[in-house]
Amino acid sequence: MKKKPARLLAIYRLLEWSDRDKCLLLSVLLWGYMGLVYLWHLFTVNFTEFATQFVSAEGAEVMGQVMLFNQAGWLVLIAWGALLRRIKRHSVYYPVVFMSFFSIGFLLLGWTVGLYSPMTGMVLVGSPLVGFVLFGFPRVAWNFAFSVLVVLLLAWLSVRGYSAHAIYFLTYPITQEVLSYYWIASTVAFMVPFITVVITLIALLLGRWVYREAQIRNQALHDPLTGLSNRRELFNRFGHELARARRGGQPLGVCLMDLDHFKRINDTHGHGVGDDVLVRVASVLRRCLRETDVIGRIGGEEFVLLLPETDASGADRVIERCRVGIERSPLTLENGEALPVSASFGVAIWHVADEADERELMARADAMLYRAKAQGRNRAEFWRAVPQATV
Repeated sequence: MKKKPARLLAIYRLLEWSDRDKCLLLSVLLWGYMGLVYLWHLFTVNFTEFATQFVSAEGAEVMGQVMLFNQAGWLVLIAWGALLRRIKRHSVYYPVVFMSFFSIGFLLLGWTVGLYSPMTGMVLVGSPLVGFVLFGFPRVAWNFAFSVLVVLLLAWLSVRGYSAHAIYFLTYPITQEVLSYYWIASTVAFMVPFITVVITLIALLLGRWVYREAQIRNQALHDPLTGLSNRRELFNRFGHELARARRGGQPLGVCLMDLDHFKRINDTHGHGVGDDVLVRVASVLRRCLRETDVIGRIGGEEFVLLLPETDASGADRVIERCRVGIERSPLTLENGEALPVSASFGVAIWHVADEADERELMARADAMLYRAKAQGRNRAEFWRAVPQATV
């Protein structure tokens, strides 16, 4: 029961697989697909009236040779990939041979059953879509361009009479005069599994791609240790919240927080313990603040709290809750000793009549943080405007 999710997760991570493993998986799938086509060919030639009416003896022989060539080639690629995987090696030639053989194998099949058939068009469209995502644009583009040129050349040769179109058939089974439902059903039967696999792979790959892009964006905007907003994201949010406060005429609380004697913790207990303290404090802040509040880590032990729609009295309650929460959450060391942690806070409140921008508000909060440390730490200080003298 536990292995199934792991396998599904492994397929979901197909984008991160090595080229060797991607080629090995596709070789197995294509060997199975070509095997089904070969079985269809044997059944059609030996047990159906369709072969008597439409299939040429020469075409049947060529189809058999093309199918055996495909089966043998995919088996060789499977064995090669399995050997590389077993000895834990990679080869720059393996993906190149895989892509080249894929082009040659399907071109031969298309030449046999008809370059204008829906199957050929489906392969020419579907395969590059998967290939571009799995292997990148340049390598797949070269093989795709080669395949298109060969298709155009063979089409031109057939139009000019130098080569037969769809040599498998005496008479093509879909024309204005003839319509074979057996061939239509067979074509659909070939297309459905191929399209299903292509769509499934593309869905998996694009889903993983979106997930990775989200991860990269998250890493670019968040502190890797605490998971809080980093400096860039914090100031982006700061500008947004200040603009929203101006539009709505609501106050905005800005708090600069610094852990007390954090350097002493690092020097005495090591940076690993210091990191644990930062993670613990980030957890306490998340628990004590509201969902609408913004928390960011902008330095070693410096945090910024943005409190939308919060006046001085509201900010006082929120900050006191954070201060007490940190003080009451000591870190337990390996020897069982409790390491006390505290923080100092500098707070500035923006009001409607205030013309301060983000830089000025941070400067006010920073000045109050210095005052809180000078007053003994583990406390909060609030910036208040100095009233102007009247004349």
